[in-house]
Amino acid sequence: MIGGEAMSTAVPGRKRRKLGIAKRISRGRAVVVACLLLPGACVAADQETVRRVADAGDPRVQIKQGPHEPSAFGSYLAGRFAEKQYDLGAAADHISQALEEDPENRRLMRRAFILFLGAGRTDRAVTVAEALDTGEGGMTTARLLLAARDARSGEFEAAEKRLKAIQPSGLARFAVPIARAWIAVGRKDRAAAVEALEPLKKERGFKTLTALHTALVNQLIGAPETAEKIFDESVKEIAKTPLRLVRAAGAFHEQQKRPERARALYLAYLKVHPGSYLMREELKRLDAGRPVRPVAADAAEGFAEGMFNLASALPMNRAGSAALLYARIATYLRPEFPVARLLLGDVLDSRRRFAEAIEIYREIKPSSPYSWLAKLRIADNLIDMEDVEGARALLEEMAKARPKSTEALLKLGSFLRVKEKFDGAVKVYDRTLARITEVKPKDWVLFYYRGIALERLKRWAAAEADFLRALELSPDQPYVLNYLGYSWVDQGKNLDRARGMIERAVKQKSNDGYIVDSMGWVLYRLGDYPGAVRHLERAVELRPVDPIISDHLGDAYWRVGRTHEARFQWRRALSLKPLEAEVAKIQAKLEKGLAKVKKADSRQ
Repeated sequence: MIGGEAMSTAVPGRKRRKLGIAKRISRGRAVVVACLLLPGACVAADQETVRRVADAGDPRVQIKQGPHEPSAFGSYLAGRFAEKQYDLGAAADHISQALEEDPENRRLMRRAFILFLGAGRTDRAVTVAEALDTGEGGMTTARLLLAARDARSGEFEAAEKRLKAIQPSGLARFAVPIARAWIAVGRKDRAAAVEALEPLKKERGFKTLTALHTALVNQLIGAPETAEKIFDESVKEIAKTPLRLVRAAGAFHEQQKRPERARALYLAYLKVHPGSYLMREELKRLDAGRPVRPVAADAAEGFAEGMFNLASALPMNRAGSAALLYARIATYLRPEFPVARLLLGDVLDSRRRFAEAIEIYREIKPSSPYSWLAKLRIADNLIDMEDVEGARALLEEMAKARPKSTEALLKLGSFLRVKEKFDGAVKVYDRTLARITEVKPKDWVLFYYRGIALERLKRWAAAEADFLRALELSPDQPYVLNYLGYSWVDQGKNLDRARGMIERAVKQKSNDGYIVDSMGWVLYRLGDYPGAVRHLERAVELRPVDPIISDHLGDAYWRVGRTHEARFQWRRALSLKPLEAEVAKIQAKLEKGLAKVKKADSRQ
């Protein structure tokens, strides 16, 4: 998918579990074991020793040093340790020290380049890239960065020569055609630009990206009719069209003095994506008569757009490091590129580098339409860093700045709920609801969250009313179905209706351990113990470290006569640190088992 905003609704687990996000501890700057840096720690007997260090991320690095000069080896290890913590600034410093001791070591150069670029020290990365480019076996990302440097300076012929030296393998298969197309735009060679993009048409999943850049190239180089045809074809199925492409097509129509076509396009997108803050901002700008900012105003910005698109398409969990490098190249080419900065922040967030992500978000100017999203993410990071007062102050400030908006208050309420400050959460949710003049289906989440807080305050009647209201607004929300259904089961009421609700939730979320557990527990309460065992075993597979699910499975095993396995699950539940109120109950079951039942069961 080509860049844009990531819209998601985080929903917590069901009742009795600690609600909301798990605590995530921000790691500080890397601390290196002292012995690695002490004189003599890495002394070799020979006057010159070749150190070989095996590493999964970097095939063996050789560092040459004398018997009383262990700093290169120590710095290398310190750098690799810091990199494992994703402290790229510290890692770059240490690897740079190692490189000073062994300046001809090309493996160290490659590592230093990656770290400098990843840490945003682009000038240092350019210097190392130049050194790498003089020898054999050049580095794709380094040559891309040098080509970007040349493009920024208007040296498009030099940039083209660098790109020709890159082998079309790995990510270069996608990055180089885009880069060459925009270099050709810089050389004012439309035919070469369009031809450069041809290889991407053969790549699976690159249809949208190819269409975007082909249209932008034609728009910028003087073929608006061709650009229009490509844009119109690309946005026919608006529900499947990425935000970035809709934004580009709308900007094209605005630049062509057709604001009504742009407005119709924006409204069509909002109809299928009503929660799109960025598209609402585009409409506000258009209605206010403010000029549109083109997606790519020149060749360098087109190059930047391509690097950003590739970065945003990479899976964060498996290719976050590569995404970081491409996003850095994008912001090097185009410093005022807020959506790319949001992506940089996302990558750092995913590595729990919250303070560094906040620095990135704060670089987005207040006048940018992305500023509000950046502030919301800063608030998220402050929460992750356990800065309660900082997060609260920022969100209250945002709520005051936009008295009709609900985003900041909704986030603040959820923050308080996660911190188990349920009374404060309910008050904030009440303030949020007061800002809504017309309740819409998307507001189900507000009633759901307030219902959770009310239930935790033991105000069940009010909580139940909120859950039912949430289901009126969005009847098939699996999390609401599960939470309300499980609550009824736990109270021993409405069991048949609860079963139907949880069955609907399981159909939608068959791999959610909490919801599968709820299905098993309602069957248990209805006396279908074999059926309960099947679902609870599946739930334990999905959530193997949850004490409540193991406790439930132990109960179900006992009822079907598998008493040894039942005690094993109860012991396991105790080892997983359940809530204090549950410990005595589980210990009693370990000693005495479960009492016999006739028709219905009740929680022991």
